Formats: sequence, C-alpha cells, structure tokens
Amino acid sequence: MTNWPNNWWIEEYKKFHAEKDTNYPGNNLKPQLQHIKDLVQDTKAETLLDYGCGKGLQYTKWKHHEEFGVMPALYDPAVPEYEQLPDGPFDGVYSTDVMEHISKEQIPETFGKLFSRADKFVFLSICTQPALTILPNGENAHCTVEPIEFWVAMIEKYAPKRVYTHIKTYGKCNSYHILNEDIYLEWYLNNLESFK
Repeated sequence: MTNWPNNWWIEEYKKFHAEKDTNYPGNNLKPQLQHIKDLVQDTKAETLLDYGCGKGLQYTKWKHHEEFGVMPALYDPAVPEYEQLPDGPFDGVYSTDVMEHISKEQIPETFGKLFSRADKFVFLSICTQPALTILPNGENAHCTVEPIEFWVAMIEKYAPKRVYTHIKTYGKCNSYHILNEDIYLEWYLNNLESFK
C-alpha cells in the first residue's frame, strides 16, 4: 500500500467529508453502473478498483457491486477507511465524478497511479461544469472543468501505459470516447474460445 501525498486539496476534502455523513457518500456510481458492468463482462474482469469511492455507501449500503459480481478494492484519500491506495494490479479501474476534483498540477501523478494499476480497462466519468459544492476554503469543488478533448490529451500524455479506456463526460460537454480499443480487440481475439 502507498499513501497519497499530503496535498492541500485532499485536506479540504477531508474537512468536507467530516462535515456531514451525506457529503460524497458514493452516489455517483449508480448512473455509470451499466457502462462499468459492460466493461467487466466484456473483459471478464475479476478484480476491480474504485478510485475515489467517497464514503463507500454504494457498496456497504446500496450494494451496487452485486451488479458486477465483484467487490472492488476501495480508495479515497479523503476518507480514513479508504485512504490507503491498494497496489494492484486490477483487471479494471474506474473513477466516477472524481477527475474534475483533481487540480491540473496533480493530473500527471494521478493518472500515473490510476493507469499503472489497470490491466484490462479504465473507465472515467467526468463532470464538465462547476460543482454546486463549495469547499471549506471557498473554492469550487470542481477545480478542473474541461471538455473531453482535454482529458483525452491528458491520458495520452500522462498515462504510463496504454490501457483500454472509456471516458464519459457530462455537464457542459456530454460525450463518450474510447481510447486504445485495439488492445481490447487483440485480447478478445486471443480469448475468443473462452467466450463460447
């Protein structure tokens, strides 16, 4: 296990999480369940990591993992129970409503950690408009509000390896983009017998 570096914005999120039990409970997974479920089934993923799971109620209370048939490892640097980043690797890594909360300066490090743990797929769901939430320091919770083209460029620049990646953006830029589909197609063709 490795610790996330001590950054000011993580400290702000720790304060925000501590203010109320209802702050970032994990409710942003549900709208993405079908996308992730499809990726789990298509890649035959058996191990998963939820990168930025919030308080984890999507698993402990709402049992969304039952849709996948796999309980993911959980990581959120602002929640004490989940602040240790599991080493992995994992067949799939997904992150829902998290990347827009990460400052641009931290994107290279974040993508390094996230993509290095994924073997078969990465799924990112990213909001592209300012948040309703204001952090304790007065800043908007969405500090990196950018269209899908920005996120594609950041992945291509900072991901330490090529991984079959799905990016879904919503808000001011509603889009869906798939990167490195050739990796999935090669894996699929090599494993065609197991799909029969």
